[in-house]
Amino acid sequence: DAPAEVKNVLRQYYLRYAGPAGLTEQDDMENWNYATAASAGAEAGRYPYNYQMGLGYEEPAPDLKDAVFTGPVTEQNQRIFYGRWAEFMDADGWADLNPGDSGNFAALMARRKA
Repeated sequence: DAPAEVKNVLRQYYLRYAGPAGLTEQDDMENWNYATAASAGAEAGRYPYNYQMGLGYEEPAPDLKDAVFTGPVTEQNQRIFYGRWAEFMDADGWADLNPGDSGNFAALMARRKA
């Protein structure tokens, strides 16, 4: 419900600050170095990272061959990345990983529900 002027200022700011994923770009190495160092601290170690932003709002995107779409603010990429990483850690071998389905959202969700 913000005025159009405020929306435009924020839009311009985010276009200059954030990359396509809505995050600080990887080439901002100084920022990433500080974030990594802060994550190694005693206080940060007491709390797990929370990747729930946008959780429960996932919808298939038919135009993208059933890829997932959650809207402009989400951590779906992180959840899929770490979910796939967990599948690699749990697999006994390559046959368990179904690499042919790795880009198919419907197949990915079916595997996770099984």
